[in-house]
Amino acid sequence: MKTHSMLLISFALLSMTGCSMPTLYVPTIPHNPPVKEVRWLEQNWSPDERFWFHHVSQGTSTLPVPYSWFLALEQPELSSLSTPGLLSDSEYLRRYGFIPSPKQAGNDVGSQDKRLTFYGNPDGLPVGFSKLPASPDPVTGEMQPDHIGFTCAACHTGQIEYRGTSLRIDGAPAMTDLGKFRNAVALALAQTDAVPGRFGRFAKRVLGEAYTAEHATQLQGKLKTLLAKIQQLKTITDTVADQNVEEGFARLDAINRIGTQVFFTDLLGAPGFDAKVNLTGNNAPVNYPHIWDTYWFTWVEYDASIMQPMFRNAGEALGVGAKINLVNPTRPLYKSTVGVQELHEIEQLLAGKNPHSGTPGFKGLRSPLWPEDVLGSIDQVRKERGRALYQELCQSCHLAPVNEASFWTDKHWQTPNEARERYLDLVEVPIAEIGTDPGQAWILGKRQITLPAYLDVLGTSKDNGTVVKGTFGKVLAAVVDKATTSWYDEHNIAPADRDSMNGYRPNLIQTKTIYKARPLNGIWATAPFLHNGSVPTMYALLSPVDERPRLFCLGNREYDPAQMGYRTQCSDGMFRLDTSIPGNLNSGHEFRNGRSGNGVVGRELSHQERYDLIEFLKSL
Repeated sequence: MKTHSMLLISFALLSMTGCSMPTLYVPTIPHNPPVKEVRWLEQNWSPDERFWFHHVSQGTSTLPVPYSWFLALEQPELSSLSTPGLLSDSEYLRRYGFIPSPKQAGNDVGSQDKRLTFYGNPDGLPVGFSKLPASPDPVTGEMQPDHIGFTCAACHTGQIEYRGTSLRIDGAPAMTDLGKFRNAVALALAQTDAVPGRFGRFAKRVLGEAYTAEHATQLQGKLKTLLAKIQQLKTITDTVADQNVEEGFARLDAINRIGTQVFFTDLLGAPGFDAKVNLTGNNAPVNYPHIWDTYWFTWVEYDASIMQPMFRNAGEALGVGAKINLVNPTRPLYKSTVGVQELHEIEQLLAGKNPHSGTPGFKGLRSPLWPEDVLGSIDQVRKERGRALYQELCQSCHLAPVNEASFWTDKHWQTPNEARERYLDLVEVPIAEIGTDPGQAWILGKRQITLPAYLDVLGTSKDNGTVVKGTFGKVLAAVVDKATTSWYDEHNIAPADRDSMNGYRPNLIQTKTIYKARPLNGIWATAPFLHNGSVPTMYALLSPVDERPRLFCLGNREYDPAQMGYRTQCSDGMFRLDTSIPGNLNSGHEFRNGRSGNGVVGRELSHQERYDLIEFLKSL
């Protein structure tokens, strides 16, 4: 069910040029207030390192259009009085939650390996957009044009606005609505073909000096082919639409979407195989996780399911549109466009040097410090009262604060490995104890995947000789391992270097139906809270469940320093989150009097105690 108002584009309009696209809608998107000042918080990165992280390609072609097409598309609006602006306009994309970024040529800054080519941001696209240069399609071998893809930064760069100042935070959750944006791109394509005059303007932008009537006709044929493919995919995916839980601003069902991309979209056309058997709805949205310090954790993801950094990153790249050959046995299987070297460099930039070398402390991307000159000074008296509450109620799961010496001598740090690196065993809390929405923790262990037998994936069972089956987590780990191994082999990477690029950890999966408790440094910048973003503020999270808002809106970037979270007043274009829907449940992690367990993690707090604890959390 759509929870925002929409403008219907009729079948009659789309049929004027023979387009068979289904009915599409122009989504209402928020009008953001103007920003007077922009400040990137200090997090131990230079401006050049930050810019490199924002725009270096992972090998993805996330949007289904060539790079030049995206730049030429117009905004999906209808007006008889004016020509729409460009879809790529930075202020327009800001309304979907994307962060503006300057136009700048590429260089090698941020890359430790000069084999990398960095194209920069030549067209001034937002943070998280990158240019994938022309390359052969791994499936067909045919040369593909430049494409546009998302980087890690698209989902892991936050922004908080307060009284006209925009605080921008690397590694924090994004406040984007990718569902609305995907819909806008599809509608812009359909309108380009259907609305009189629009294709002509599009063709002149794409073709430039090469424009001729013949070339324009060829371009329109390619556009119609793409629209037909989108129509086909939409017709199939609509069969599971009733399973979907709307994601909205600040949330994405990332794990299920990876499964759909790799085991449905990338398997379409496989000989003797029906990829629809792997299709399921997106029913476990999560708040984009914050990623500072993540490299040093033994297990990552909310459900502590993945160990190896390369598997995590390469799987993510495949999930956001890196191409891989799973369907053409006449060409090298598992060859992909995944930027394995780039992913390694990104991880190294995030991780930094060994935190146990020299003065203990995280030395890569650091968590942001509370900006007192913008959000207000920390009350020292309340902070000290909050410190005692943290020790009483929080520290047994979230460990000692990272700015205290006891954190670095904690028993949870493993003994050093052969690379002299130590990883942090985070506390894993069973769902039955923590009581939060179980959807995300069930995916990797319960979702079943079917594959063509020719892919030769270990961990699967034979069915009828032509297909094999296995659990999502194990099958994904095997497929990603084959993709990265294919890259290592092609580039003659030595075994020792493979170990380094894999983060000195094996490609292991665990599916325990638990959620991990990570250190809370920088937690002030990570709202909304709980893994599924179902609690808007820290004050609400410290309250009994029946005091938490059942319905609230996401999409407003204005911050509430007192309650530590985004303001949740609803207006046109925002996402209305209903916590009564499975996948959106706001239960668990509750401070309430009574027996601990079954969702209760501590005693009920008075209003003063909640604010005292918030004051201490600001200081982490």
